[in-house]
Amino acid sequence: MRTSKRWSRLAFAVGLLAVGIGGVSWYAVRCEGRWAGEPAEVRRAAELPRMEREIRDDVHFLSVEIGERNLRDDTRHQALTRAGEWIRGRLEALGFRVAEQVLVVDGRKVSNLEVEIRGRTAPSEIVIVSAQHDTLPGSPGANNNASGEAVLLQLAALLRGAAPDRTVRLVTFTTEEDPWFGTADMGSLHYARRSRERGEDIRAMISLDSIGYYLHEPGSQRLPIPFSWIYPDRGDFLAFIGNFGSRGAVTAATRGFHKGSAFPIEAGLSPEWVDGATWSDHASFWKFGYPAIQVTDTGGFRSPFHTLPGDTPEKLDYRALARIALGMQGSILELATVER
Repeated sequence: MRTSKRWSRLAFAVGLLAVGIGGVSWYAVRCEGRWAGEPAEVRRAAELPRMEREIRDDVHFLSVEIGERNLRDDTRHQALTRAGEWIRGRLEALGFRVAEQVLVVDGRKVSNLEVEIRGRTAPSEIVIVSAQHDTLPGSPGANNNASGEAVLLQLAALLRGAAPDRTVRLVTFTTEEDPWFGTADMGSLHYARRSRERGEDIRAMISLDSIGYYLHEPGSQRLPIPFSWIYPDRGDFLAFIGNFGSRGAVTAATRGFHKGSAFPIEAGLSPEWVDGATWSDHASFWKFGYPAIQVTDTGGFRSPFHTLPGDTPEKLDYRALARIALGMQGSILELATVER
């Protein structure tokens, strides 16, 4: 009788554990928002060649004409400053007023830049979309992260004249890459800390980081276990990665993306200690309790050129980036809409 009870308790415990694991898996993996209608890119197909051309030109300017941009020495600091001034000029040409958060890192001036589209009905609620304009030492940074910057500039043009419910901010961060990554000198950390000190109500933050490298061969996508058991082994998708507190933002962002584009995406939630989960500016916002998402082609889990001198413009898929820009416009508008 005792043995029977013991086995019953063990079976109950195993069943409870299985239900728990299943629940966590469902919560973490089944977080992609669904939408069954026709994406906007179908009726806006005529815009894609122009967008593709503009994105290609912007990536080339940042990664070739300016090149490596960081604080390694005076020359590269000048390149970083030039990149920021060029981005400011592009945003001002679109009619935006550019706000600057000035930082001093390693004795040199650097800046985060921000434009804002004021919300109509809930202006105190904020949606942030970001990229970063510095590069790792030794890398021209075409994908990491001129790709994100080029799409951010497209989004500024696409959203010009928009009237969202919530306030939308487009931000370009500095000093994101090593040796500043993960330190108190990250531009995104300064920004997120200031937001918390001001009591800002950030409903979602999206970091666009390395979003232009796509492969279609089996085995071209390499992810750590258990993610390699769950997600495709072809590197032809854009990933939306959140932590467990960001599930609602991931669901809304991916649903909105589907409204804008049929480009393939995958979504998932990850503990912050998993390798790669914090490899962008979104992690700075996690530290201050804000929901935040990394949008990426998965970087070094796909590209052998990630962070290296071989990160050059000809390797990027510019039609994919144009389609992604339309998808991200949908994401932003979805996140910036107050449910009624």
